[in-house]
Amino acid sequence: MLVIVGGGCYGCYHARQLLKAVRAGRLRGQRLVVVDHSAACAASREFADAPEVSVVEADWLAFLREWLADGQAGSEDQVIPAPLAPHLLWEWLACELGAEQVPAPSGWRLPYEVAGRAGERYLSAAGWTCPATCVEPAHCPALHAPRDWDLADVIEERARDLGYRPAVFRCVHLAYGVGGVQARELLAAREAADGRGGDGRVLVATSSRCHAAVGALRVGGRG
Repeated sequence: MLVIVGGGCYGCYHARQLLKAVRAGRLRGQRLVVVDHSAACAASREFADAPEVSVVEADWLAFLREWLADGQAGSEDQVIPAPLAPHLLWEWLACELGAEQVPAPSGWRLPYEVAGRAGERYLSAAGWTCPATCVEPAHCPALHAPRDWDLADVIEERARDLGYRPAVFRCVHLAYGVGGVQARELLAAREAADGRGGDGRVLVATSSRCHAAVGALRVGGRG
């Protein structure tokens, strides 16, 4: 199952691309679930006649918590993040751990770094506007040269250097320019962070090879 966050223009685009991949046999047998706050979202109209697509009216965070908590999510299921939205996986892990969301560290020395409203940071290893359908190949089409970075690796290394435990959720290309985060990565991160107990700092990132959203957590003692 592929859970698509949002049923507006970006969610419809993601669903459209993934549905094309399902019907072409590239994602054979996958079911698409679009989650949106409104039952009247654009996706509910566009995919009304597509049996491969279901639209669920729910709060994104509430849906994610329930789906991952009660065994509904399979190890091969994926979450398709929304590109213009709050840092959902940071919020999810904070809720799961009873942790405080705190501002992410700044000064990443990357071509693009912008602070979000809730203290998150949006980062890019690319100093240009990438096309929506870019699959982040080893040979960068913008540079006309090899891509010599993986932003997820950069974030993990920097997190450790700054004294954080990294929880980096890698958004990996699935088909036609759309990437997803495996549900098993989310479950493993929750278990690892929760099992250590005590006080600690966790750096949470949703990251492709070139772009990322980063937030920090302060995890208190859990008794």
